[in-house]
Amino acid sequence: MRPRGAEMMKILDADAARRVAWKNGRGWTLELATDADVPGGDWTWRLSIADVPARAPFSKFTGVDRCIACLAGPGLDLERAHTVAAVPREGPALAFAGEESVVGAPRGPGVRDVNLMLRRDRRRGRMTLARGTAMTLDAPLIVVHVPDGSPALRASAADGACDLPPGRTLMASGRVDIAAAPDSIVIACEIQQRAEQSMEVFR
Repeated sequence: MRPRGAEMMKILDADAARRVAWKNGRGWTLELATDADVPGGDWTWRLSIADVPARAPFSKFTGVDRCIACLAGPGLDLERAHTVAAVPREGPALAFAGEESVVGAPRGPGVRDVNLMLRRDRRRGRMTLARGTAMTLDAPLIVVHVPDGSPALRASAADGACDLPPGRTLMASGRVDIAAAPDSIVIACEIQQRAEQSMEVFR
């Protein structure tokens, strides 16, 4: 069931983000939002940001679908079994399976990526990175993050609107319009449940 009234949009507290060590021990990620009941608990979806200072293998997540985009820096390549894929800096994120053996290769210093992870048996979805472009999103669960360095943006839904400051994350349900500014950056995720699974939007 979708939340009603004032619950349609919710901006997470600034301290909701959590620094988490990579599974392979080679770095750290900033966990922006999950549906875990408690910090560090089991999740069916997770949105996070990580710095990639040097070439290194990605952690493996069995049973998880991943979406990745390059948020900052000169670029990031994913070295896969038989090919090298450039991680998009704008538009739809690159999708791959969490079990896949992947090496991240930054093209220079200052590379930062953003990851959406979805438990394959529970969730499906997509992530888009928009730069200076307005967006219309529509899904049972929408997660929007405005990274530091972007101006605050206006999010509008059927029952109201709110300003989303940089560094903050919005959770919503249904249709949401995100305004654009010349230097705006928006990380937008549209998440759905798999068949016969109930969607708990806010926990």
